[in-house]
Amino acid sequence: MREMTFVNAIREAIGPHLDLAIDLHGRYDGSAGMKLAHELEPFNLLWLEEPVPPENVDAMRRIKESTRTPICAGENLYLRYGFRDLLEKQAVDIIMPDISKCGGLSECRKIAHLADAYNTPWAAHVSMGSPIHIAASLHLAAATPNFLICECPTHDNPIGNNLLVEPLVCRDGAFALPTGPGLGIELDPEALDAVTLGPE
Repeated sequence: MREMTFVNAIREAIGPHLDLAIDLHGRYDGSAGMKLAHELEPFNLLWLEEPVPPENVDAMRRIKESTRTPICAGENLYLRYGFRDLLEKQAVDIIMPDISKCGGLSECRKIAHLADAYNTPWAAHVSMGSPIHIAASLHLAAATPNFLICECPTHDNPIGNNLLVEPLVCRDGAFALPTGPGLGIELDPEALDAVTLGPE
């Protein structure tokens, strides 16, 4: 499988001590996902994300049971009910709700607590999030015992840190929790006025 070549090249480039997670975006069937999860075991992944679509809970569970590679899913699931089957059937090792999609901050908190009841960690999905999205995820992470990691962008984003008076800074793979009122961030009105998200 060509995926093995890619993962091997990445692991060799970053070394054995950095966490490496691979997202398959639900593009495989159960058999192919199971085979790939098994073949990726030597690379000691932090997780293999959505080898099959997360709605296919039984296939996800079979893959999870077949491998030592941790299985993660959930960035496109909605409300706590969208995560219930994954958790009740123990189909994943890690869930990944996205605050902006799953129903907001309070709903994501309920999802995190539901996962905790099943001894399942959660990771925050903010891969194209705004600084508001990131700050909300950081506060929820600090308030829940089963938080694992925040999947966060490091590339340029038109609705990124440039919108804040004081940017959120990631140092050595970690953010400091914003401490101001509310979410702890302040938007820059002039930067907001200058944002264009597409052709005019």
